[in-house]
Amino acid sequence: MIPPKEFIKRIRPFSFLSEDETNILILGLEVKLFQKNKTIFKKGDDRKYVYIIFSGLVGLFDDEIAVDYISKGEIFGIISVRDFPYLLDARALEDTVCYLIYSENFKEVFYKNKRFSSFFSTFIKRRFHSFKKIASEKKFFEEATFVLDIEKIIYKKPVVAGPDMTVENATVEMVNNSISSIVVVDKEMRPIGIFTEKDLRKVVIQGDKLHPISKYMSSPVKTINTKTTIFEAFSKMIDAGIDHLVLIKKRKVFGVITGKDIRIQLEPTSSIITLFRKIIMAKSAEELQVIFNNIKISVAKIVLSGSKFFDLTKMLCTVNDAAVVKVIEIVQDEVSMDDFVWIHMGSLGRKEQVLATDQDNALIFIKTHPVKFARDVNKTLAKVGIPECPGDFMASNKKWNKHLSSWKNYFNDWFHNPTANNARYLSIFMDMRPVFGNDNIYKELIESIRANVTDKAIKALAHDAIHIEPPLGIFGIRGLHKGMNLKTYGIYPIVNGARVLAIDNAIFEITNTEERLKVLNDMGVIGNEMCHDVLESYGFLQDLRLKQQSIAVLNQSQENNLIGIKELRKVDLLILKEALKIVSSFQKLLMSKYDVKRVLSYLHTYR
Repeated sequence: MIPPKEFIKRIRPFSFLSEDETNILILGLEVKLFQKNKTIFKKGDDRKYVYIIFSGLVGLFDDEIAVDYISKGEIFGIISVRDFPYLLDARALEDTVCYLIYSENFKEVFYKNKRFSSFFSTFIKRRFHSFKKIASEKKFFEEATFVLDIEKIIYKKPVVAGPDMTVENATVEMVNNSISSIVVVDKEMRPIGIFTEKDLRKVVIQGDKLHPISKYMSSPVKTINTKTTIFEAFSKMIDAGIDHLVLIKKRKVFGVITGKDIRIQLEPTSSIITLFRKIIMAKSAEELQVIFNNIKISVAKIVLSGSKFFDLTKMLCTVNDAAVVKVIEIVQDEVSMDDFVWIHMGSLGRKEQVLATDQDNALIFIKTHPVKFARDVNKTLAKVGIPECPGDFMASNKKWNKHLSSWKNYFNDWFHNPTANNARYLSIFMDMRPVFGNDNIYKELIESIRANVTDKAIKALAHDAIHIEPPLGIFGIRGLHKGMNLKTYGIYPIVNGARVLAIDNAIFEITNTEERLKVLNDMGVIGNEMCHDVLESYGFLQDLRLKQQSIAVLNQSQENNLIGIKELRKVDLLILKEALKIVSSFQKLLMSKYDVKRVLSYLHTYR
C-alpha cells in the first residue's frame, strides 16, 4: 500500500500544498476499511473527517436516491470547512479503504493556502471556468496549420495570361478578379513569370500600359508543388524576400499563394473575419468549399488556444448562415424570395453550431412549390462541406417542404396528438429559425403555434428531456466502455429541458439555450442558482465537445460527440462528473414540475 503522504500528494489540490501544510493534514490521519454496504456517515451527522478513497467505491445518497459515486483518488466530505452536518448519506458499495483527515486539520490548511481553498470554493460554487484555471497549468497549443499541405488553403483558380497580354488588359483582369497577381504561362500552362502589383508600380513610373506584361514580369517565377507544407512555403517566401509563390501540379499552374494568405492561416481570429468576407464575395460552390474547410481549421485552432463555446458559437452561426445564404443565391433561379422562407432547426436553429454540425433545414412556401430548388440547395451545401442530415430533416424532403397551411396543420396535430414521433418532431421544429426569404411567413406560423400548445404535449416533451439519466460519478462515466456521448448524456437533456420550459412559458422566437435559460430566470421559472449551474455545465460540456472535434479537424479524422474517458485530464474528468450531477438535478426539477418519471433508473444498473 502506498504511504498516505505519497498517495495524497499525487492528488490535486493536495499537490498544491507545501511540505509543512501536507504534514498538518497527515497529523492524526486514520486509515479505515469500510466493508460493502457499511454506512460511512449519515445525513445530519456532525462533520469530523474529510475522506479520500484509496480503493473501492462509495455512494452518496439523498433519501436512497443516488447523488454521486466516488472512487479511487476522489474526495468526499470536502465542505467540512463549514461547521454544517453532512448533507447526504455515504455508503460503501464495495469493500473500501479510505484515508480520514481530521476536519480541524483540513480547515487549518484550507485557510493557510489560497490556491488550495480556491480549488474547493470555486468547485463548490460550480464556477467551472475559474476552477480549471486554478487546477490546470497553462498550456499553449502548437498550431497544426504549419504542417498542412499548401493546396488546402487555395480557394480560387489562378488567373493566367500569355506573355503578350498588355499591361492595361492585365490590370483590368486583376481588378475584376480582386487579385494582386497574374501568372504568365506558355501554351502548356507552365509558368514562365508572374506579374504583380509591385510590377505594375514600375509601369506607372517608367513604362507604357500598352507594353506586354512579359517586359515587366518577374522571371523565373518562384514555384512550389501542392504538397509543400505551409511552413515550407512561409520559409521560402522569407528567404527569397517575395510575397507570391506559384503552386504547380504536374508542372502546370495550380494556384497562387501570397504572404497575406499564409498570415491569415497563422492568425486564426483574423482569418475568420477574412474568410467570412470571402464567403460574401464567392461566386461558386467550389470557392465556398475551400473557404468553409479553412474556416473549420481556423475555428479548431481558436478552440484549442482556449476560446469558449459561448464566445464562438454565435460567430460560427453567422458564418454558417452566410454560407447558406450564398448557396441559395447561387442556386436560386425562378423562385421569388417573397414566396418562401428557409428555416434552420437543431443546433443551427438554436445558434449553437459546433464543428460537426450537419444540415437541419426546412422550407415553408405560400405559392409555387420549390422542390428542385430545395434539392439543389441541399446538395450544394453538402458539396460545400455541410453534410446532409442522416435523418433526412432537410428541405429536399417533400415532407419538410410544405405550404404554410400544411405546416400549421403539422403543429396542430403534433401538439394535440403528442405520440413519441410527434414529440420528436416538436423537439426538432420548435428550434426553428428563419435564415432567408420572407420572415412574415415564419411569424404567421409562430402565431398559429401559440394557439396550439397543450399540456399533453408539454408533458411528453418533459419526459423526452428526462428519460436518459446521466452516469453518476467517475465510476459511472468509466462504465461507458465505448466512451461517453456528450450530446446524449449531457447536452441534449439541457437543451430539451430549456426548450420545454420555454414552450410552457410562451417563449417561441428565442431558440438559443443560453438565452432561453436567462429569460426563464428573469421570469422566475428557474432560480438564480439553478440557472447559473446549468449554464456552467452546458458551457463546459460544449467546450469539451468542441475541443474533441477540433482535434479531429486538425488530425483530419472523423468528428463525433464521443469522449474517450482515458484521454481526459483529471481536472476535466472531475468537472465532467460535477456537470453531469447538475444535469441530473435539472432533470429532477422537470420531473417534479411536470410529474414525469423514467422507466428505468440508472441506479439499478449499479446495484
